[in-house]
Amino acid sequence: MIGSVFLETLKTTWKQMVYWGVGLAAMALLVVIMVPLFNMQDMRKLLESFPPVILAMIGVGQELEIFATNEGFVAIGFFGKSALIFAVYPVVMGMRVTANEEDSGTMDVLLSLPVERARVVIEKFLAYGVSCVGVVLLIYLGLHLGVFLGGVELDVLRLAEVTFYLIPLMVFIMAATVLIAVLVRRRTVALGIVTAFVIVSYMLQTIGLAAEGTVAESIGVVSFLTYYNAGDILSQGFIWPHIAGFVIVSAALVAASLYRYERRDIGI
Repeated sequence: MIGSVFLETLKTTWKQMVYWGVGLAAMALLVVIMVPLFNMQDMRKLLESFPPVILAMIGVGQELEIFATNEGFVAIGFFGKSALIFAVYPVVMGMRVTANEEDSGTMDVLLSLPVERARVVIEKFLAYGVSCVGVVLLIYLGLHLGVFLGGVELDVLRLAEVTFYLIPLMVFIMAATVLIAVLVRRRTVALGIVTAFVIVSYMLQTIGLAAEGTVAESIGVVSFLTYYNAGDILSQGFIWPHIAGFVIVSAALVAASLYRYERRDIGI
């Protein structure tokens, strides 16, 4: 039955989606409630006193006026380096597409049924993609709940853009994880490579932000985290070329995963 793998994957994943979503929503709620405790002008003066490398580590470039607002405070406190937090969930889900079942020796049992490899990969990827959307929705609900409980004035539309921008980012990370797992096969090795990929991307983005206005700024261009910048999203809204880039590259990664997975032996 078409969609059976998709539905079964959702059934076995929804609890993890809720746990992750509620936990991250609670973090978002806490940051929003803390907004009235800080004077934003004092916050700007504090940021101006930091050296560029420290600002870069918390995800702030030279656009300090953006962060001297309530929305900017939430961006720093929760979204500034959110990719490092949110990368964990799509990595875990990406490993489940092929690597976990191959490592446990159950993938060959699944493929012994009348189901194609491509269908398994695509339907599981789509199901885990839906769970990523569910996590992001719960995060946004947490932000709204924080606004309601704390009586905080926030531009919820701007925060919606920052929040839902996470979806293409998480899908990209999951697609990269699937490809690495398909190429490497061994779960522990694949997980190590993906972790290194995220950490190196973080370091490159930090260098790029810290070196704004210099030749070294171009180093950040190769980091995927550069294309999820809370300050840029707050000031510009959805940056459609970046979103399109995430979507196109994610599709290419999944296509490469399918090509390779169809042509290699399954781990048992």
